Amino acid sequence: MELEELKDLWNESNRKLQASSRLNTLLFAQWNLRKADTSLKRLARGIGVELTVTLIGIVLLGWFAADHAREPRFFIPAALLDVYAIALAVAAARQLFELRSLDYDEPVVAIQDRLQGLRLARIRATMGTLLFAPLMWVPLLIVATRAFLGIDIYAAASPAWLTANVLFGLAVIPTAVVIARAFGPRLERSTPMRFLADEIAGRSLAAALDDLAAIRRFAEEG
Repeated sequence: MELEELKDLWNESNRKLQASSRLNTLLFAQWNLRKADTSLKRLARGIGVELTVTLIGIVLLGWFAADHAREPRFFIPAALLDVYAIALAVAAARQLFELRSLDYDEPVVAIQDRLQGLRLARIRATMGTLLFAPLMWVPLLIVATRAFLGIDIYAAASPAWLTANVLFGLAVIPTAVVIARAFGPRLERSTPMRFLADEIAGRSLAAALDDLAAIRRFAEEG
């Protein structure tokens, strides 16, 4: 066999090897993208349920508020809860829109960036919910006892007790903000806190990010 024939054979072998490598990379990427898509669809269904329940709550609270429009002691707590629920619904709708608008034809890095943004949005929404929950529980108590039991909590509980609980809820917000600013950056670097953040954002989202990271590593190593 002459030298030119050996060169041609070598080049052909290299082309086949490169083609095989590209095919393996493509198949691996498609497989992991399908897994990520499955995880994200599961997350979207969960957010859809959250949004549906929240919208039902908004309607019921609006109904209660309208029915007690002439009674400020019931109307104001219901309106506060309705605003709170609307904020939760807006956050959930934005997350759902972000999921629905994902384009898997984009580069993996771009998809990762969008999902990281979604992860942060879900964490912030959950933390915001928890942050204002102590302030919302007194209005919820007022509305729930009136709506389901027909009880006027203002008559059943002392004004001092109600006032103390409202003040406690108000005090929690700045305290939590100060603690987050003081210790947040340090806690973000700890493994338990990252695990907790993944749990808050949703394991489906974490799994999708893991699948995309695997694609990126495989492409870089290849």
